[in-house]
Amino acid sequence: MNKEYKGPYYNSSELARLVGVSKNTIIRWEEEGVIPAPLRDGRGWRVWTKDALEKIIEIKKSKELKKAPVLLADKNKLRINIIGYGNQAVVWAKNLRDSGVLVTILLRENSPSVRKASNDGFEVQNIKEAFLNSIEGVFCLLIPDEEHKDFFKTYSKYIKPEFVFIFAHGFSIGYQGIELNAGKILLAPKAVAKVMRTNYLDEKYTPVVASYSTKKEKELVLKLAGSLKLAPIIESSFIEETISDLFTEQMIICGGVPALIVETFNMLKKRGVSEKIALQECLYELSYMLEVIKEKGIQGMYEAISPVAMAGGMKIWQEMEKGTAISSIMKDAFDSIENKKFLTTVHKDNKKDISEKIKKRSKDFDSAVAEWR
Repeated sequence: MNKEYKGPYYNSSELARLVGVSKNTIIRWEEEGVIPAPLRDGRGWRVWTKDALEKIIEIKKSKELKKAPVLLADKNKLRINIIGYGNQAVVWAKNLRDSGVLVTILLRENSPSVRKASNDGFEVQNIKEAFLNSIEGVFCLLIPDEEHKDFFKTYSKYIKPEFVFIFAHGFSIGYQGIELNAGKILLAPKAVAKVMRTNYLDEKYTPVVASYSTKKEKELVLKLAGSLKLAPIIESSFIEETISDLFTEQMIICGGVPALIVETFNMLKKRGVSEKIALQECLYELSYMLEVIKEKGIQGMYEAISPVAMAGGMKIWQEMEKGTAISSIMKDAFDSIENKKFLTTVHKDNKKDISEKIKKRSKDFDSAVAEWR
């Protein structure tokens, strides 16, 4: 078995249940070379990885479409057109198809993604032709946000007022102010595409921010959210979703946290700490602590750690509030720890004082966390 792979393994019975076929079918497909070959566990039993499970689900769906084209004419099924076939579009397409939605991939002529989408078992159409041949239609625009402006400039003359466009981010409509003579819905999953797919396969849900204008659009949002396994649905607006997403993206997700992780890792290495220890402290302990925060809030997290950690964390927090440069904070903190001066700031009797300070600072955040739970 692959020692580097840390995800779950599925035996023949589990795989058959998840794919929706019999165990004998799985064995037959394996013998025929239709599906990826299994690995063997310590007992010699067949096991498959999550990547293999996903490929097998795709193969099954592809076989079903080829064997039973009559299903494509089922007017009771939800029909969705997905524009693009990048990371996000692939996940939406697979999740929707696996939920029984009829999915068509729309691509520009000569797109390099045509072959990939076809190989994944999807019907592929030209964007212009699809617009011309549709009276009504739902179109998920899942190309990069920065390409939306040129997209609508190219295809606006083919777009009918009866069309409804689904946006996975509010950027082009709410922030760039693109005008659109058609229905528009925001359905913005709060996770990267890979996590959204993993959650779906694990039968877990991904939170989503949504905006719509009519009762009919609300019904569509509920259908799509259910098929994509998106919940809870947080109602918002295009502009609010965009501003909050861009700010947290820059300050925390793609800015502050990665920068602090890397700078802390580098500082530890520079001061003689081994890479393995540094990685454990900077990455894995952080992931554990985030789980505690999700469960108990900031104050609950502080109450779960030692007085030493509380005192040190509060000191850093106060320095940041003063506007002290992060580089100076990091250097002073390491020096203080190394020369043991830090010990003079740790007193058993100040835990209550620190707890009160944390409670005051994190009151609104912790309230929101508690309500979310």
